[in-house]
Amino acid sequence: MFRNYLKIALRILWRNKIYVVINVVGLGFAIACCLLAYLHFNYRASFDQTHRQANAIYRLNSLRVTDQGTQAWGVSPMPLAEAIQNSVAGVERMARLYSTTVVVKRGMSTFTERLQYADKNLFAFFNLPLKQGSLAQFDQPNQVIISQAMADKYFPHQMPIGRTLTVAESDSTEKTYTVGAVAQPIAANSSIQFDLLTTFENGLKAGRVDPTDWAKSTLITTFVEVNQKQTISHIATNLKPYAAIYNRSHPDWTLAGFYLQPFRELATSSDVDMPGYVQGSELTTNPRGVLVIVPAVMSLFILLITCFNFTNISIAFASGRLKEIGIRKVIGGVKNQLIRQFLTENLVLCLLASAMALLFVSLLLPAFNQVTGINLSFNFSQNYGLWLFLVLMPVGTALFSGLYPAVYISSFQPITILKGKTTFGSSNRFTRFLLISQFSLSCFALVVGITLSQNAAYQQQADFGYAINEVAVVEVRNAQEYATLRQAIGQHPQVKSLAGASQQIGENSYTATAQTDKQQVQAQVAHVGGKAYLNSMGIRLAQGRHFYESGLDADASILVNQTFVQQLHLRQPLGQRIRIDSASYTIVGVVTDYKEYGLHGLVPPCILRLAKPDAYKFMVIRADEQALPLVVKQLQAAWHKALPNRSYQGFLQSELIEKEVRLNLGFQSVAYFLAIVTLLLSASGLFALVSLNIDRRRKEIGMRKVLGASVGQILGLINREFVRILLVAFTVGSAFGYGFTNQFIFRFIYHYHPDAGPSAYVATLVILLFSCGLIIGMKVHRAATANPIHSLQTE
Repeated sequence: MFRNYLKIALRILWRNKIYVVINVVGLGFAIACCLLAYLHFNYRASFDQTHRQANAIYRLNSLRVTDQGTQAWGVSPMPLAEAIQNSVAGVERMARLYSTTVVVKRGMSTFTERLQYADKNLFAFFNLPLKQGSLAQFDQPNQVIISQAMADKYFPHQMPIGRTLTVAESDSTEKTYTVGAVAQPIAANSSIQFDLLTTFENGLKAGRVDPTDWAKSTLITTFVEVNQKQTISHIATNLKPYAAIYNRSHPDWTLAGFYLQPFRELATSSDVDMPGYVQGSELTTNPRGVLVIVPAVMSLFILLITCFNFTNISIAFASGRLKEIGIRKVIGGVKNQLIRQFLTENLVLCLLASAMALLFVSLLLPAFNQVTGINLSFNFSQNYGLWLFLVLMPVGTALFSGLYPAVYISSFQPITILKGKTTFGSSNRFTRFLLISQFSLSCFALVVGITLSQNAAYQQQADFGYAINEVAVVEVRNAQEYATLRQAIGQHPQVKSLAGASQQIGENSYTATAQTDKQQVQAQVAHVGGKAYLNSMGIRLAQGRHFYESGLDADASILVNQTFVQQLHLRQPLGQRIRIDSASYTIVGVVTDYKEYGLHGLVPPCILRLAKPDAYKFMVIRADEQALPLVVKQLQAAWHKALPNRSYQGFLQSELIEKEVRLNLGFQSVAYFLAIVTLLLSASGLFALVSLNIDRRRKEIGMRKVLGASVGQILGLINREFVRILLVAFTVGSAFGYGFTNQFIFRFIYHYHPDAGPSAYVATLVILLFSCGLIIGMKVHRAATANPIHSLQTE
């Protein structure tokens, strides 16, 4: 029986190629989008699954005390690792991990790389196999393990084992390492990654660090092996006294205690946008929030629209098969047989769409990898879930989108069909609902995309309160480096001004509680280099005076911004005494507000204190926006000349808002992509329904033309109902678009944005009507101008 269903399905589909092409291409594209979303989800869900033996491994985390409560941090003091190994029962083994930026020299070339210092137990805890060499000499002070990428980079077409690399470490001294092993490529979805790895003892020597010194302790990643899970809470309790030891030497970064986090949970706690985020981790992050949810939701939307489209086209397609249905029922066909016949046809279409999806995936995968920044592969031999996905997806789609048309069409009575009294299609409420849903989503996506395009233009022209696009920043370690670089770059003709600072606004200012006699407020504090810094940053003085050049203001005076004055209700801010921590300062000036958090956060209360020159950690250089790239090149050249053993550590001030710019562009791209796809799919569904309407009313149209109806009247007759559908869909989609942009994006993500105007909605309506008119216009015009003789002929 199924063989007959299949033969009939293939014959019918072959005779109706245009409907087959519309369905197969639309469904194929939707399945391809879902397949890409599945690959991405599977990549994130299988994070760290290569480390199968890590069930007893835990990371030692710290609980930092802040004004907002305690924060979980994925690092711990270095001396704690020694203490937990020697004094805490229940810990079997321990492995420390720490990384730093180094300069690798090879011949006359230098490269900036990341060097990891680790204990040998790291290889016992995790799956880090070696391709060449062994761990026998790993504990030796001159041994290094490199990745295959580093082997190809520094020793192309050579045996790397036994060869040497010259490395300038954190103390700028050069050290020669011998390559002892080459690691096999580590899965990209692993928290543990390295290119250069050497023993932890080398890190202690390079930084001249005492691993038991709590006063100068460094925060590192520490893994421990605990075989008895019931001892976890006991270990955390025993570690709590060490927090007090640490706090005595670090009053500005106090800890409430420590806890052990299972390694299996690391992949689910490294996304800043998701609950349970653990800060400060040195490991590879697994962003599983927006980057996974948005493609998945978008793919489901596209699949849903395609299923709606499939349903509408199936009903339209069946309009020419009414007599076939009636005759099959008269000669003994039952409803279930007809349903199975229609579902077989739908299943064949969906299987063809799955084959088309594979082609779409091969075309879209490179672009998808570029957007997500990962390297997904389409490999059936390694991912058997793909087979299951490709089988279940077409079957599920065929049932979801084809069951209603099959049941609906097979329910007609043969007598009414053969008498020509059966009509359906455009008057069906369900099909109208599907069409409105399709175009509503298209309008929603268009409104969002156009609004975010306007927001992107606003971001390019927004006033941040300072010269964000004219400032380059470079990090320095001490006053000598600052003086050397200042002398090297200060005479450049394109440099307007330069200055130093201990904290750079927007980068590493810190939060402190500022109090008057009556009120208090949480403020962002930065230690800056006086008037020269404000001029270099483009921050304007609104009231009072600048810091004295003599440095007398360093421990006595502060500058505050206008928001600080407003939130503390200071009518006369100049001369007002403010307590910060345990010290008291006098407000000597008020600066205009500058957007410390960019456009996604309201301007906070800000305090500027005078930094002493020997405490400078940053140098800021201001130049015209067009000349800034040339100045940065000169700055890099001066850096490499003055500090040849250190990697350049600088950035543009505008890069601090790069994340919010990328986020806006990402939302914009997704919205436009969704709008284009859904609009095309919806328009194809509209084309099918218009075709159905024309076929159903062919004789009516012929009679009207015979009686004198004009082409314009015929066009109005055909399009009236569909124009109403488009206007309803525009209203619904625009309302949801307004709510999403103004009540979500512009309320929770971008606090500074352009005012909502009618332009986005007018443009959406024009695009909607134009695109639909373009797609169905030829069909409608042909029907309106057709010779009525042909439509009035009897069969």
